[in-house]
Amino acid sequence: MTLSEMALQLEAERVAGGTLLVFFVLLSLVQISPIKINPWDTILKWLGKKLNGGVEDRMDCLQKQVRDLWINSHRHSILTFARECRSGVVHDSDEWYNILNICEEYSTFCTEFSVQNGIVRENTRYIRELFQQLAREHRL
Repeated sequence: MTLSEMALQLEAERVAGGTLLVFFVLLSLVQISPIKINPWDTILKWLGKKLNGGVEDRMDCLQKQVRDLWINSHRHSILTFARECRSGVVHDSDEWYNILNICEEYSTFCTEFSVQNGIVRENTRYIRELFQQLAREHRL
């Protein structure tokens, strides 16, 4: 390799390195500018999805399982409390306030996510009516 070829190669590497430096500086300036173009965010988001794709899928599955457990727990509590009331089991005021909160949470969830469950809705109505009756009679 001749001296002139080595000089040309060094010049090409310097230009390539300078071009890369200019590219990163431009990306950073675009990131800082008031225009909402964020190339670093886009690049990092893409990289994160590539690295964490399997984890995100497992998290979605786990969230669905937790939501299903929450729904079943609330349904079970409402149905059990209504059955106990029909059987004559006496509940104290803390149990009543707890079940009324559970009924409200479940009702809000059903409205928000368009979930239909007539059995739980009827038992919730029964619990609320019984609570109002007991409150009117000062038995709580």
